[in-house]
Amino acid sequence: MRTALLTALVLLSCAAAHAEPLARVQGVRDAGLLAALEIAIGERDTSADAPATSAMRDARTAADRARRLLRSRGYYAARVDTFVDETGGARLRILPGPQFTLGRIDVNAAGDAQARDHALAAIPLDRGAPLLAQPVIDAEARALRTLQNEGWPDAELLEREVVIDHAGRDGLITFRFQPGPFSRYGEVSRDTGNWDPQFIARISPLPRGGVASRAEMLAYQRRLDSLASVRSARVTLGPVVEGSEERGIAVTLTEAERHTVETGLSYSTSEGAGGDVRWTRRNMFGRDETLTLSATLATLNQSATARLERPHWRRHAQTLFLHSGLARETTDAYDQDEVEAGVEIIRRSGQRRTYGAGITLDSSQVTDVTGERDIVTTALDLSGGYDSRNDPLDPTEGLRATLRVTPALTFGDEDGRYVSVEARASAYHRLSETIVAATRLRIGSVLGTSATSLAADQRFFAGGGGSARGFEYQSLSPVGSDGRPFGGLSVLEVSTELRWRVTPQWGAVAFIDNAIASDQHAPEFSGMRTAIGVGARYYFDFAPVRIDIATPVDRRAGEPAVQIYLSLGQAF
Repeated sequence: MRTALLTALVLLSCAAAHAEPLARVQGVRDAGLLAALEIAIGERDTSADAPATSAMRDARTAADRARRLLRSRGYYAARVDTFVDETGGARLRILPGPQFTLGRIDVNAAGDAQARDHALAAIPLDRGAPLLAQPVIDAEARALRTLQNEGWPDAELLEREVVIDHAGRDGLITFRFQPGPFSRYGEVSRDTGNWDPQFIARISPLPRGGVASRAEMLAYQRRLDSLASVRSARVTLGPVVEGSEERGIAVTLTEAERHTVETGLSYSTSEGAGGDVRWTRRNMFGRDETLTLSATLATLNQSATARLERPHWRRHAQTLFLHSGLARETTDAYDQDEVEAGVEIIRRSGQRRTYGAGITLDSSQVTDVTGERDIVTTALDLSGGYDSRNDPLDPTEGLRATLRVTPALTFGDEDGRYVSVEARASAYHRLSETIVAATRLRIGSVLGTSATSLAADQRFFAGGGGSARGFEYQSLSPVGSDGRPFGGLSVLEVSTELRWRVTPQWGAVAFIDNAIASDQHAPEFSGMRTAIGVGARYYFDFAPVRIDIATPVDRRAGEPAVQIYLSLGQAF
């Protein structure tokens, strides 16, 4: 490894040493300007198939590049001479001269004095500052955005006028715009089809009579595009109404498929086979409501659930969820029949943050080592989340984190009160064009009660495909008096994956999973078990299919040597 690294460094240094500039520069004392000139001039193409060129031709090409850079830096009186030295190499002799400054700054807005004043106020250039090209371009773009967002949404950019005054050593710049008519929002005409017009109007940020803004119109269009029942949306301004500044707003929506059916299959040697089907109906009552009915049939669990989602409930970016379901779980740890129903409100803050609160009522019949019990749980769920992933199905950059705090009461055969706290996080970082590092953390604790007072699915378990691959399902959990997993009051899981996209369709994964559930309120770091594994991915347009093989690092007597997992989507 050390030898290979040394060889690579030698090759890189040799390549750098043999890089030949297109022309060498003389006469420039400013180190920063000299470095910029050398970068702008570039290097000669010395490859075998490069066309032959003369030294003088190289010098002229380098001179053209140098002059463009000098002008962009404000050196309008620079002198650039070309020559060939005694060794036959291309040379430039450059005398930069004085750096010109910004003189008069003006705006031509096709005779619209109000538009001219708005644009001029948005230009952050100071008279007497160096006449640099990039700040001028940036100021022009800022002035255009100001016009488009402060009443002139049709504003267009025209070619600027720059007059160089060699006597005064400054530049006279006139920014030119075609602003179009000053506009305010008028009456909205909506081609809403199956949508409730009042709902479409309520999520609009465009008040009638408000100053027209292209940014606000695009924000409204993005809101409409984000609706599950909308395939595409378009928001446009109509012509100017004579004698008024108001312009009508046209909203056009194209409907997405109202019904979809999705299915999925999974298999693992520790959890058996499973399949699920999901039916979705969009825009149930004209306000983008989405009803989802789903069913799961698997070796360890069977369930049927219904979920109704209503976006922008009572206010923008606030979603109401109603959910209910029946479930049966049959595992080595317990048997449980469950009926649950609940309501939750999720509020989005900006693009990345969410906050939520909900109430859930759960009735479970649990059979475990302590016998058969009926437990009813009512819980208040408080949650917060952050999500900066670039792709929710196959992320390569970003962070996702959630925190859930759940005060709850149990009654029936078990009476008690407790607080459950659980945090989850996953992070993704692209190491190269084809390699992504991903890591996942889960930590949780139940405070104020014992494990026996909890319904089985309220206890913490570890081990298996969704926890620590390589171990049997729920096997890394506290055991009951019968020697079977019983579940605990805390859990800790840490997983790391290195994902390699070998081809557009195929990928490979290496991973390390660590997990432990404990009968203590605080997770026991010292008791964590570790497994390692590899996997393959086949990428469809929507998500990858994965197959993973894992083995415990410190395998104990009775534990299988390997576990195999087959499913849709990344592990996390």
